[in-house]
Amino acid sequence: MGGLARKASVIDNERLNNNRLIVVDSGDLFFHKSEMTFEKDNIEAAKIKSEIIVNCNNKMNYNAFTPGSRDFALGLKYLKKLESQSNFNYISCNLYDVGNRKRLFDPYKIENYDGFKVAYIGAASSFQKDSILIREPISEIKKVYNEISSEADFVIVLFNGTKPDMDRLSKSGIGFDLILRSGGSSRASENGGNGATPLYEAGNKGKYLNKINIALSNIGADLIDIDLLQKKIKQSEKHLKNKKLGDPNGNLDEMYKDKPKILDTINNHRDIVRASNTKINNAKNIINTKKIALDTKVDSKVDILFIVDEGMAKIPKGPEMNDHRGRAPGNPHHGHNH
Repeated sequence: MGGLARKASVIDNERLNNNRLIVVDSGDLFFHKSEMTFEKDNIEAAKIKSEIIVNCNNKMNYNAFTPGSRDFALGLKYLKKLESQSNFNYISCNLYDVGNRKRLFDPYKIENYDGFKVAYIGAASSFQKDSILIREPISEIKKVYNEISSEADFVIVLFNGTKPDMDRLSKSGIGFDLILRSGGSSRASENGGNGATPLYEAGNKGKYLNKINIALSNIGADLIDIDLLQKKIKQSEKHLKNKKLGDPNGNLDEMYKDKPKILDTINNHRDIVRASNTKINNAKNIINTKKIALDTKVDSKVDILFIVDEGMAKIPKGPEMNDHRGRAPGNPHHGHNH
C-alpha cells in the first residue's frame, strides 16, 4: 500500500505550489474484486486495508468518490460504515436501496471555489448485488445534470462504467464538461480522447495518478485538449517526414506532383497541423494531463506511511493464504495484481 504515501506526496507538492486542487476517485477504491467470502478471502485483512485507505484519503482531503461494484465486496452495510468514517463525499445518482427505492448516496456535490462552482455527479454501470437497485446510468446522469446545471460553472461526471456505457455517455450530448472513469482499462489516459467531452482514466491498478490541469479564462468557450492536439500534430508531422523518403529538404509538392491521391493525403496532414496549432494558440480554456507513476522515484509522505504501517500491523498473523487469483504462497507471482 506504499502507493498511498506516494500519492499523498504528489498531492502535497501541488498544494505547496498554491495550485487549486480537486482530488476525486471514480470507484473500485477499497477492494480488488466484487465478491468476498470467508472461505476464499482474508476478510479481516480486507477490512483493515479498507480502513487504512479511508484514513489516508481523509488526510489527503479528497473531494468526492463514487462507489463501484468492487466497493460493495463486503456488502452495503460495511461500505456505509466506511462512509461514516470518511470526511469526503460519497456520491452516486443511480444506486438505490432495493427496498425503499431511495438513493443510497447523494447524487451530486457542488463546491464553491471563490465564486466558481464545480459539481460532481457520480454513477456506475449495472452490477449484481441483492440489496441494491442499479438504475440505467445515462438517464439518471442526465436527470441530475438538468437539475443542477444552472447552479454550476463546471460539471464533472465520476463514472464507474463499462465501455458500452462509457461510449453511450460520451455520445449523449448531455452537456457536462469532463468525464473521469474507472472500471475500464488498466492503462492511464494520455489525453482526453476524441469524444465531444474530455474523458480520462487513471487505470485500475493504482500504479499511476492522473494529474489533470485545467485553465479557464472564458467559461463560454470550448475546452481545448492540448495533449490530443499535440498528438495529432506529431502523427501528421511524422507522416509528412516519411513522405520525404529520407531527404529532409525534399519538396513534397514536386515529389508527388504526378500522384494526386498521395498529394491530397499530404495536404490533409498539413491542414491537421495548421488547424491544431491554430486551436492551441487561440485556446481560451485548456486541459492537459500528466501521468505520474507512483514508483520509488516519488517520495513517500511520512505520516501516511505511519497510518499504513500502523494499520497493517493489526492484520492477524497466520498461515499465508492463496492470493486473490488462487495462487499459493510459494508461487513467485503470489500477491501480484496480474
